[in-house]
Order: sequence, then structure tokens, then C-alpha cells
Amino acid sequence: MKNIRIIVLSLISVVLFSCKEDARDPLYAGENPPPPISSARVEAIPGGVKVTYDLPNDPGLLYVKAEYDLKGVKMEAKSSYYKNFIVVEGFGDTQERDITLYAVSRSEKLSTPVTIKITPLPAPIYDVFNSLNVNASFGGFTIGFENPAALGGGINSNITMGVVKWDAGLKEWVRFDSFYSGLAKGLFSVRRQPPVETKFGVFLKDRWGNYTDTLEKVMTPWPEVELDPKKFKDARKNPVPQRAPFPELTGIVKDAEHEGSNTWDRMFDGDLTNFFHTKQRFDMPIWMPVDLGVTAKLSRYVLWQRTGGGGSGWPFTHGNPHEWEMWGTTNIADPNSWIKLDHQVMIKPSGSPVGVNTNDDKAIAEAGMEYNFDPNLPPVRYVAFKLIDNWASIGGATGFMHISELKFFGEIK
Repeated sequence: MKNIRIIVLSLISVVLFSCKEDARDPLYAGENPPPPISSARVEAIPGGVKVTYDLPNDPGLLYVKAEYDLKGVKMEAKSSYYKNFIVVEGFGDTQERDITLYAVSRSEKLSTPVTIKITPLPAPIYDVFNSLNVNASFGGFTIGFENPAALGGGINSNITMGVVKWDAGLKEWVRFDSFYSGLAKGLFSVRRQPPVETKFGVFLKDRWGNYTDTLEKVMTPWPEVELDPKKFKDARKNPVPQRAPFPELTGIVKDAEHEGSNTWDRMFDGDLTNFFHTKQRFDMPIWMPVDLGVTAKLSRYVLWQRTGGGGSGWPFTHGNPHEWEMWGTTNIADPNSWIKLDHQVMIKPSGSPVGVNTNDDKAIAEAGMEYNFDPNLPPVRYVAFKLIDNWASIGGATGFMHISELKFFGEIK
């Protein structure tokens, strides 16, 4: 009994000692605020400034904070004590204004403020606005743009492009389309517009809610129809195996058999919940010729990736096309008659790595990726989709592909 008491008392002592040892003092218990930053130097950048300074010699320093007003809202930016600069962004004009800088300690004590005057350069959206190239096209018009600020990467240069048209009855602009991009250069296409003279407008917005003026242009869209997919036929055997289009005359077009129930016709059934899927480990390229059923001057095509059937990670990965060409002819029996209609490398709008998709990436993939044909190309009856590689094997020698839907548009001849 005595031994049991000794053991219990010993355990209690160990527990009490352990509890006492677990107590931790604050990492930094300084009560005094740090000295302020000094020698602030201002460099104007598009939509903001970069402020370089000398940090105070204080062991308790944690970061530097900038406070400023953005369209009536109090904002702040922070920079670690590992850096001697801070970037303040989001301004939509070039007016002179004040920002206030504080050195902040580990116990969140603020130094005395240092207020400086800044004058930002024009926001990146104005460079994009000045680069806009708007022209009438099939079923609408195209908008070409350049965004130099996006060359450095990052979301701060991303833009939203709004498209409006003038409603004569309401006597006001009506917004009917929009696009999002983080690319340094691109081309958007506005579609589904009747071939009548209309006043259209384009404006830009950035992530801070800054807007440009509206670029106005009166245009008449060119006539365009969607080709009837019920007339499409698999032209890999017509009635004998077809030779690959010029200049690859030595190859036979692969009869890329489907995987499971994911047959060829699912590319053209209007159902985005299913998809065509070839068998795997084919030698690249994979040729997929299609008889359109009519001769047409093609204006564009829209490709829907496989986005479902396994989670949200399918867009811009797996067997979805990454690089391809489109060829065409009016005489499938003559290999030398084929001409190259298009060459594309699919670009993820966010520019993020393979396997990392933003919500915008997913939304754009689900809406379909649109590609334009050169309007100077001749009419064709047959097209051949030449898969060069997929997202799972970029530059690979073997692979496979799946496509949920493929639509062609143009003017029937």
C-alpha cells in the first residue's frame, strides 16, 4: 500500500512538472513600438507604386504596412521584414494621393506613421483598351487585344471584357456578352448576331473594379449557320481506309477504335455529358476525318473538352486535346488535295500549371473553346482533326484523345 502511494505521488509530481514546463512565454514581449521606416523612394508602376525604404534596426520588427484609400474604401497592403519594399496597386487613375506606411512589431505595435505622396501610372486595362482591334466576322465580330502587364504573370493583370450593343428602343447600352483573360495576347469572338447593321461597344474592367470607356463601332456581322451534325459521317473508311492528308502521304488514317461505349458519334450528338474516347497508346498523330455532308466556307469551330465523369480535374488534362491541326478538302479520294485549315495549341486561360484549374478555367472549358478559320480559305466538304498530343502527354509519341463535343460553323456553298 505504501509503495502504491509513492507511485501515485510520483506521477502527480511528473504531471505538475510537465504542466509547468509546457507553459510558454510570448515569442516577443516587447511593449515599445518599432521605429518607423526611413528614406522612402517611390517608383510608379501601372495602376500603383512600388515603395522602397530602409527598415528600422529592431529585433521585434515583423512587417511593414501601407494604408491608403481606394475609391472611398480604406485598404492596406503588407510586406514582410525580409523585403525592403512594398507594392500598392488597384488605382484606376493617375491622380496624386497619399499613402501611409507603418513598421509593425511582432506584438502588433505600430510605429509612428510615414506619409508620402504617390502618382500611379495608368492602370493595365488602359494599355489593353488602346490595343483593341474590333472587326466584323461570321455571326458577329472579333476582338483582338494585347495585355503587356500579363507578361509578368500574376492575377493583378487579369481583365474582364464586357460587350454591349445599342438598343434604339431603350436608348441605352445593353450588355450581352463578356470574356475573361490573364493572357498577354488574345482574340475573342462575339457570335449569334444577325447580319444587320448594329452599333456595338467594348469596355474593360480589372479586379479592383476600375473601368475603361466604351469603344464604339458600327458593324454588320457576316451570315453564318451551324452545320447540321446529323449529316456528319465518319470518313476514316470511305469506303476503304483513307490515306493521311498531304504532306504525310505515307500513313493510313488510323481507325482509332473507341473505348467502351464512347463512340465516334458522341462528338456530334449535342450532349455534353458524354464524350468520344479513343483507345489508348496510339502512335501520334491521330487522324480523325469527318464528312460534313455539305460543302461550306468554314468560319469557326467550337471544341468542348471532357469535363465530367471523374471529378472537376478533367479540364486541361488527361486525354483532352492540347495541340492539333485541322485539314480540309473537297475530294477525299485525292491525298494531294488536302490543305491545312488551322493549327492550335490549347491555352489555359489562367496560365496555371497542368492539373491546377481555377474556377474560370473550369467555366471556360464547360462553355466550349472557340477557334476561328482564316476567312480567305476555300470551301471544303471534308475536315480532318489531327491530334498531335494531349494534356497528359505534351510532346509525347503515343497517346489517346477524348472530346465531348465538336461543332462547325460557316456559310454553306
